[in-house]
Amino acid sequence: MTKHEASAYNRLRRLQELSRSNMPAVMAQRATSTFTLHDEPPPQNATARVLVVVYPQDPFMGEPEVRTMDAADIRPGLVNSRIRIQGDVSVMPDEEGNYLYWVGTSEFDQVNAFYYTTFTLRMFERYAQRALPWAFPMPRITVDITLDDAMNAFYSEKDRMLGFHSFQVNGRRISTAQSADIVSHETAHAILDGLRDLYNESFGLGATAFHESFGDMAAMLVALHDDSLIRRLLDWTDGDLHRDNFVASVAEHLIQALKDDQITADEQVVYLRNAINSLAILPFEELLYQPPDPEFTLGRQPHNYSRVFTGAFYDIFAGIYNHLKQHTPAHIAIYRARDIVAYLLVCAVELGPVGELDFADMAKAFLAAENVYYDRRYNHVLVDVFDQRQILTRADAAAFMRELDTLPEVYLPDSINSALAAALFLEEKVLPALKLDDVAPLMPLAAYRNASGDAYLTYYYAERMALQGEQFLEFDGASVDLYGGLSLMFDKHNKLRSVIYRPITSTDRKQINILVAELIAFGLITQDYDADPTKLKHVTPQALMVTEPPSAAGSKNTHVLKFPVIFDPVSMPHLSLLEYFKRIKSILKRRT
Repeated sequence: MTKHEASAYNRLRRLQELSRSNMPAVMAQRATSTFTLHDEPPPQNATARVLVVVYPQDPFMGEPEVRTMDAADIRPGLVNSRIRIQGDVSVMPDEEGNYLYWVGTSEFDQVNAFYYTTFTLRMFERYAQRALPWAFPMPRITVDITLDDAMNAFYSEKDRMLGFHSFQVNGRRISTAQSADIVSHETAHAILDGLRDLYNESFGLGATAFHESFGDMAAMLVALHDDSLIRRLLDWTDGDLHRDNFVASVAEHLIQALKDDQITADEQVVYLRNAINSLAILPFEELLYQPPDPEFTLGRQPHNYSRVFTGAFYDIFAGIYNHLKQHTPAHIAIYRARDIVAYLLVCAVELGPVGELDFADMAKAFLAAENVYYDRRYNHVLVDVFDQRQILTRADAAAFMRELDTLPEVYLPDSINSALAAALFLEEKVLPALKLDDVAPLMPLAAYRNASGDAYLTYYYAERMALQGEQFLEFDGASVDLYGGLSLMFDKHNKLRSVIYRPITSTDRKQINILVAELIAFGLITQDYDADPTKLKHVTPQALMVTEPPSAAGSKNTHVLKFPVIFDPVSMPHLSLLEYFKRIKSILKRRT
């Protein structure tokens, strides 16, 4: 500091002291203001958020509310780096950069769908700690909300899109794009397809039902990110999350709809998601594909069967919440419980089977995820719930945890930058250490790290199975594909922390034979690969027949593939709303 600089500094100090001596004591505590003429960028929070108007849940519950959104994730015309709205979009920000459209306009529906599609993707990316890919090699998924005259929504991998239909309720047009639940459910299908593409290729009950459960779990997690809904939830349940509530079930908007007389018993339009249920695993042979009382009876239809795992996930959330609130205020406990189960869900998918699975396999993946993330702090909650739901017995859970405790010392190389390197690592290090000598040839599927340094490697194999028997009708002699594989997880120190090897089993083959025969019996197989999902309002095919060109010998091969669209009907054709409401109450009464 020069002599002149020191003199100026001392004068400034004396000036400040004199100024403070003439001020009240409280004013003397004020910090010195910033003093600069340099141009500075505005603080990030001042420009990074914009306002949007959305339905926090669906059009049957309350009025729309204002929410904020990252400005980088919404551009004029409703597009960002990962999502775009289909068609001629006139949505533009106002002078303040906000998107404040109201119900009754197509712009509101577009903003609502765009907001919750983006929110769901960003939510899962936060828990995965990495950018999540779609299942197709394109950066953006398209969202189409212009579809009419059907109570339906869908995810199409083939068309790289989410589709939302609309319908009439007592003269009022209701778009499925207005429901945060439905939008987040469909977006979750696309996210899971990017994480585990083979689940959408499998005919197995476990993989198809877990896809539906993942959508419902995503919808609950999205709702649990809305502070106004959390406060309403705690007030509604008085802190007892096993009480009937609007996050876990449809009861609240059933009541509201009945009060407002917006829906008649003949219309029966609801999006059925009831995680507060007493459903438990039953032997596959005891289940019907379409039971006569599907709302309260477990069946082999994926939407129906998914409720077992959705219920288990909600029970785990409530159990962790109850554990936390013993020493934490309820409002904080519910936030922490939400984040814990969300991390478990994403990690379990990344640790879990790559192809065929049953719910027991996914339960083991949850136990492995909890072991990695929380060092068995909540293991007892998971074990209790999975045992009560008869998904995984206590003995099987204990045996699996012992396997995790005795994993061999295997370390990941600093770099695996090719499929060949991954294959060599598997052959030279992993298979000998795991003593997996007699396994089908495994091919590298994926390798990546997240922001915490955890590394995931997956391998798979495929098996083609012939459909043989008169139950397959014109498809007798056709074939279907089954998938098995290996999932490995290494921590930031490159140490092996989780192994899940899930081969194709004789049970898989037997069940898939039965399930494909049922799809044929219900007319759910099409030969039209180019079928436009936006036009399929009442017929929703589940499988596709593909015939290859004849070989040199003149024979031709016919394959049955999963239809590349997941449809989610939004109707309850079997039960009136009033009867459904009564049955919900009777079940809750029995539980208490």
